[in-house]
Amino acid sequence: MVFDRVDSLRRHRLVHRREREDAPRTVRACDRCHASKTRCDGEYPCDVCLRRNLRCTFDRLTKVGTGSGPGLTGGNSYEHSQAKSPPETTNDATTTRGDIARQTAISGPEIQDLLLQHESNLREKGLLGTPPRSPQPQNQGKDLDIDKYVAVYFSHFHYQWPVVHRFSFGGTRTEPQVLVLALAMIGLWVTGEKSARERAESMHEKLLALLENRMDEWKLDREFTNKSWPMSTYQTIVLNIIFAIIRDVNKDIYDRCRILLDAVTATCITGGLFNFSKMHALLEPADSVLYSWTYMEETKRLALTIFKLNHHFNTGILRLSDLRFPLPDSGYLWDAPETKDFYRRFHAQVESGTRPCVDTSPQLICDIVSDVREGRKGLGLLFEADSWLGFVVQQASRL
Repeated sequence: MVFDRVDSLRRHRLVHRREREDAPRTVRACDRCHASKTRCDGEYPCDVCLRRNLRCTFDRLTKVGTGSGPGLTGGNSYEHSQAKSPPETTNDATTTRGDIARQTAISGPEIQDLLLQHESNLREKGLLGTPPRSPQPQNQGKDLDIDKYVAVYFSHFHYQWPVVHRFSFGGTRTEPQVLVLALAMIGLWVTGEKSARERAESMHEKLLALLENRMDEWKLDREFTNKSWPMSTYQTIVLNIIFAIIRDVNKDIYDRCRILLDAVTATCITGGLFNFSKMHALLEPADSVLYSWTYMEETKRLALTIFKLNHHFNTGILRLSDLRFPLPDSGYLWDAPETKDFYRRFHAQVESGTRPCVDTSPQLICDIVSDVREGRKGLGLLFEADSWLGFVVQQASRL
């Protein structure tokens, strides 16, 4: 079977939990499970909502209890107060609510309607400075083939900026919608078609406005203390900033991306994203090898991408000495298309001696950089792992 996202960050709760197929139907079903008559475990969030990346609510129960009448409330609004409070676990609850990517799974046409409505609201509030584009008759009424353009992204762009682990990507109907839209946006642009690029530009402006409008929710000022920090939101942010670079945007959009970059960089520095010890400490002994590896590799690649963008924008916020995490693993494991292939390759490396069974103190990028600057070995390793990083270090060593 292919990689299942249950072994990655956004499904970590499901990795070690048995599916309770024989569990009796609970009377504390969440709103969505109750409406769809689906078996619910009654937890917050429930397995069904977690697996589908939906917002889990229990508003119906309180409405019934207070005499307000049965029915569901609007589950998509982050500002809507929850009638049933989640367990008092500050880290999990707060961070999960802060991930704007955790939204209802919706179809392609509904996504477009959602973005158009959001854009209209932002314009009314003066939060979206760019004027609306003239209608494009040839595009009206045509649904966007999300799957097609996400596939184009992975086939033709992904290897330039491998932010998302391709083979654990759960698909356009299960992954967070803002991340899916960011991938499809770049896929549209990569086709080179005029109409597709115009549509990608329109999506970019709407996604930027959405990320700006929700900055108070994803900009955190504390150390990450569990694996529920909003990685998918930060992946979406960096992909939108990368798209601004390849699109060669005007100064207004460029400056807005710089503000987003400053915010996500500050958040990740405080959270400990650039510190291997802190990020590795979030793993648990019960975590599977596949989950632990995927989690750390996506984390390292996200951190390195943020550093690259800071270098491009010349922010001065991050230095090479701040990269206190090891180089990303080779593509040999990263490109394993199935779970069985991953374990076969992993064990082959262990048996050949190229990978220690447990490596809790690998050589950090900052230490490799220090060796290069002092004339010792390491530059070849940097070029082999990441040619761009090797070039930057080589240039820095000449100063």
